[in-house]
Parts: sequence; C-alpha cells; structure tokens
Amino acid sequence: MTVSRLTLCMVLFSAIVTTSIFSSSAWAQEWIYTTVAGDNLWNLSEQHLDSVSRFKQLQQLNNIKNPRQMQPGTRLRVPLKWIRSNPVAAKIIQVQGQAELLRAADNSIHSVAEGHLIQLGDRIRSGADTTLAIRFADNTILTLYSNSLIRFDHLSAHGTTGMVDSRLHLLKGRLDTRVTPASGPGSRFEIETPSAISAVRGTEYRASTLETGQQSTIEVLHGKVLVSGAKQKRQIKAGYGTQVEAGKAPIAPQKLLPPPRVETPTEPIRDINGTIHWHREPLASHYRIELSDNAYFNTLLWQQLTRYTRAPLPDLPDGEYFVRVRAIDQLGIEGQNRVFALTLDAKPQPPMQLSPAHQQVVRGPSAELQWTTSEAAVRYRLEIATDSNFSQLIVDDDSLQSNRYDASALPVPGHYFWRLTSITADHEYGPPSIIREWESKPVPAKIDAQMEASEGMLVASWPSGELGATFQIQLAYDQAFTDLQTDLILSEPQFAFEAVKNQVRYLRVRSLTADGYTGPWGTPQKVIPITDYTPLTIWGAIVMLLLL
Repeated sequence: MTVSRLTLCMVLFSAIVTTSIFSSSAWAQEWIYTTVAGDNLWNLSEQHLDSVSRFKQLQQLNNIKNPRQMQPGTRLRVPLKWIRSNPVAAKIIQVQGQAELLRAADNSIHSVAEGHLIQLGDRIRSGADTTLAIRFADNTILTLYSNSLIRFDHLSAHGTTGMVDSRLHLLKGRLDTRVTPASGPGSRFEIETPSAISAVRGTEYRASTLETGQQSTIEVLHGKVLVSGAKQKRQIKAGYGTQVEAGKAPIAPQKLLPPPRVETPTEPIRDINGTIHWHREPLASHYRIELSDNAYFNTLLWQQLTRYTRAPLPDLPDGEYFVRVRAIDQLGIEGQNRVFALTLDAKPQPPMQLSPAHQQVVRGPSAELQWTTSEAAVRYRLEIATDSNFSQLIVDDDSLQSNRYDASALPVPGHYFWRLTSITADHEYGPPSIIREWESKPVPAKIDAQMEASEGMLVASWPSGELGATFQIQLAYDQAFTDLQTDLILSEPQFAFEAVKNQVRYLRVRSLTADGYTGPWGTPQKVIPITDYTPLTIWGAIVMLLLL
C-alpha cells in the first residue's frame, strides 16, 4: 500500500469515527416521538415545541413528504433544544410529624401540610420524628426524614413529553428516592449535597449528609447512580454504596450489608410494645428499624437506631403495618432492607390482676379475685381453669362489669389458673391478660397435744399434719401465755420436757406449713405439777389409814 493510499484510509476512518461520535452525541440530545393516528407536524409542534413554526424544520429533519398525513408508528427525531420547557411544581403527598416550608418567592414560612405545592427555590426543614413524601411531575417519590433541610434548585418539564428535570440540594439530613425511569434525554433527577452530586435515571437509592456537610453517603438499592466529588466520578450499581468527603473523590464502592435475618411474627402481636428480634450481622455496628402503614414506606410512623438485635414496637392502634430492618457498617453505610408485614391486635388492653398474687397459696375458701378497671372496657371475660392451657375451664364468664369475682365456691384444695380479657362497647375482644395461678388449701386443723410420762420426763405428741410442716410449741406459767417458759420451733411432732414441782403450767402447739402459713393454736393443755411427798407424811397417812 502506498503512503497516499494509507493516508486516504486514515482520513476516511477518522471521518467515520467523527461522524459516529457526532451522530451519537446528536442522538443523545434528541427526543424520539412515535406517531399515532391523527398526528400531524403542525399539532405536534404546537403541543410540544417552543414555536409552531418549528414544523417546517421538523419536516426537513425527518424528510417527511406529507406532513398532514403521517403513517402511525412513524419515528420522529426532535432536537431537545426545540422542545418547550416549563416550570412544574412538586407536591407534598404525605406528612408524618412537623415540617416547615420556606417559600423562595416571599421568604414566608408555612407548616407543611399534605397537598402543598413546592416551587423552584423553596426549602423544606423537617423536625424531629418527622417524615414526609414528595411527588414530582414524573411520579418520582422522595421521602425526607427527620432533622433534614432540602432546597429545590430546578423543577421543570419539557412540555407534555413526560421528560422532567428535577435538581435538589440536600443541605443536611437523610432521604431516599424511587425515581421514575427516564422517558427521554431531557429527563433528569439529580441530588446535590455539600460534598457530592448524584445523578440517576430511574433507580431507588438513599442519600444522607452530616450536619457539617463534610461527608455524604449514597446507597443504591436498584439501578445505577453516578456519584461525583472533587471533579471525579464513580458509577455505583445496585447493592453498593459510597461515601464522599468534601474536596475528595468518592470512595470505592462498598458492598451493602445483607438484609438481617428477622424472626418474623407469624401471628398477630397481642402485646403492647411487643419486641422484634433479628440475628446479629458480624460486620454491623448499628441497626435501623422502621415502621410504616404502607408498603412503600413513603412516611414512617416510627423508627429507631440501635446497637442491639431487638427493638420493642411503639404503642400504635391495632392494624396492619410494615417493618423494615437493615444493618449499618462501620463507615455508616446502611445495608439492604429486610421488609415484612405484621399485624398489631393489642387493643383494648386487659386489666392488671391485683389479687391473689401470682402463685399465692390461699388457705380456706378461694380468695376474691380483683383487677384494675380498664377505661376502654365496658365488661370483662374471666376464665378460670385447672390447667395452664385453659383446656379444663371451670369458669368462662364474659358478662362481668365489676372488677371483682367471688371464687369461694371453687373446690378446696385446688390449683387454679386465671386470665382476663377486656371487651369494648362495640363488642371487640382484646388480647387476654397474662396467666396467673393460685392454689387453695385447707386451713390446718387445730393441734391438741397428748401428754404422757416417759423415763422421768413428760412427753407431748400430736399428729404430723401436712408434709414439710414444722411446729411452734409454747410452755407458759399462765393461761394467757404471757409468762413463757419455752417458745420453740420443732421439726418433729413431739416435745419432751421436765416435770416441775408445785407449779401449774400450760402448753399449746400450732403448725407452720411449708408455704409459710401459720395454723391456729390448739387447745391449751394444763400441765399438773408434781406434789412434794415426804416419808413422814406418807407414814402418817398409813397410820391414819390403819386407825380407821
């Protein structure tokens, strides 16, 4: 090949490459419209373009022979710069908590409410425990979280083409987005923070920035996000996150921690402040748990940041809710969500059982049951059973309007379990209370001791009574037992003591059961003293008897 031919080939190759690049660039700045029945270039220009007169240029660009009658399905190339651009408002669609809308037009401040329209330059400042959802013209949804500040730098649409240009500045705080896929080259959704810019066309991701503005975090859940910092860019794909410090390039993509394994409730939660548990993620430093009344989590009813693998739920009305849990790594990058539904059915709350105390032993007829009064209840259901599963019910009464129940008719002895349920005026039954139990036992019988002499001692004895019982014995010099000689606790049912001369004494015994119950005193026994007989007295008596 000669030099001239080689030069010619290089020139042709360069021209082809240049044309290709130019065409690609031009194509990237063009909107492609597919015609439908009834379309003509005049109407299309009037509806979408910045001037009706553009129809002639549109005809030339697309080589249209008959601009008044075009075949349906014809693809028209429309330069983006010809398309009419107009401002469009974003809209507050849900609010949970308190937030302020700072109007750019007149510097006025308003409490954010559902339905408020957001215009170019407006700012929103969210308060503590607040979330709000914002919908853009292309149905992109943005959720702004507590203690955040965001500014709306660009809100426009390209006529009625469906292409929307939205650019926001997150000055501090946290947000997440579900961005509608781009409908053309004019579609744009961009979030700027003090240290980074993230640009997307159809994705789901989270963004946050520290209050100082020195560091921003991006976490991508679906699609891809182009993140820029210090004039350097990184494309972050789904399942990864990055951080950007002010004046620095984005760090290398970090894989998001996996969704925690949650012990998902399979039954309705019947307890207020029921606890959600999940398994520990080895690389996690914290966890975030969030609760919403909608599956999209547009707004939150409650959220908590914790180091633990459990969290008690808030006190909420009965109903269906959605929960999501995610782990947070050492950098503060939040991981993949674990989402599940749960049902709360904890209202009306049952009353608190007051007496008998749990596992109390009641002597004699069963005690009166007592409980607190529930403000939400007009009556109560009382269940008493002889087993903890309540399969052996002996009382099931749902007509009780008092907070007392006389259980004296229950058999003694007996072991009983009981629980209560509140019932509202509209006949809604709440969850049952905790299960408490008590045991009824007979009152120990009075102990009447028997005495006999044995080997020079007096021995008092009595029945052994209940298993494990001990005995209190008192020996006194008076019938009132105020002048005690002996006061002992014995483990055996007998007591040996010395006889005394010329002194009447009194003895009594009572049982002390193993559960701490003190039985009644038995009948006091009179202990007759020994008389002091001398030999002279005896012989005198014998003589007197002989003389009779």
